[in-house]
Amino acid sequence: MDWFLSVDGGGTKTALLLRRADGQEYRARSGASSIKSVGECAARQNLARGLDELWAASGAGPDSVTHGVFGMSGCDSPEDEAVYRTMIESLGWRPGRYTLCNDALPAFFAAADPPGVVLIAGTGSIAMGVDRQGRTVRAGGWGYGFSDLGSGWWLGCRALEQALLYCDGCRPYRPWLEEVARALGAPCLEQLPGTATTLDRADRVAALASVVLGGEPDPNKDAILARGAAHLAALVQAAAKKLGEQPGAPLRLVLTGGCMRSSRYAALVRQALPAGLQNALVPAGEDPAEGGIRMAKRAAARNG
Repeated sequence: MDWFLSVDGGGTKTALLLRRADGQEYRARSGASSIKSVGECAARQNLARGLDELWAASGAGPDSVTHGVFGMSGCDSPEDEAVYRTMIESLGWRPGRYTLCNDALPAFFAAADPPGVVLIAGTGSIAMGVDRQGRTVRAGGWGYGFSDLGSGWWLGCRALEQALLYCDGCRPYRPWLEEVARALGAPCLEQLPGTATTLDRADRVAALASVVLGGEPDPNKDAILARGAAHLAALVQAAAKKLGEQPGAPLRLVLTGGCMRSSRYAALVRQALPAGLQNALVPAGEDPAEGGIRMAKRAAARNG
């Protein structure tokens, strides 16, 4: 049992990393494993597919792993945790041999040590703070229909909103609206409303974020990005306030997630932060799964 496992279970994809104490490693990728993006059945199938790929390549299995960390998007409440634990344990994992947490926590540990705050802006959005004792606080990420502001889902909704308002005759034509129709596979912009009524997964809506984040500048897109950045900056400030003063150690701030790969959007978020938090910024880790490996090794050390 000299393997450590990290699972970064997101709303669009799942990244898995299996690493042995001597440094040998195997990686796998599969579809979304967030129950709030694709539902319990598809989430379990995608998680199982990724794990099976690792076991086939390495010859390992759950009983070969010293400790695993499952950082799962949408793990937001005791009810969510119960669903995820049932899912994980149905795949051969025993209680005590794994850690289940929101995917924000490994993303932080991939870049820094506590105390600090991490903002994830991917399919959804959440700001999470952690202190040196392991206490966590959070802001946002409570659900796609009413939270996750500034996220890929939120940006996608704003893009779709503008396109549908044009189709209804409430907004002037903008060339970038054609990209919304193409991204959803609509035959043309005028037929987008029919296609939109079939949308039933958050990841499909979140895919439209690329239309807002990329392409030529446009006043409407600029306004959407500015609003989204303000939402994300507010989440960071709320999480930092909840975390409180951290004497004896500087606070670290990490901005990560698919939306933060847009240098323009990330810059807008930074500009919306107060100076103290801007000065706390540290580079995001290249791979959130690395943070899960760090957490797994810490857990194994604590457990003896």
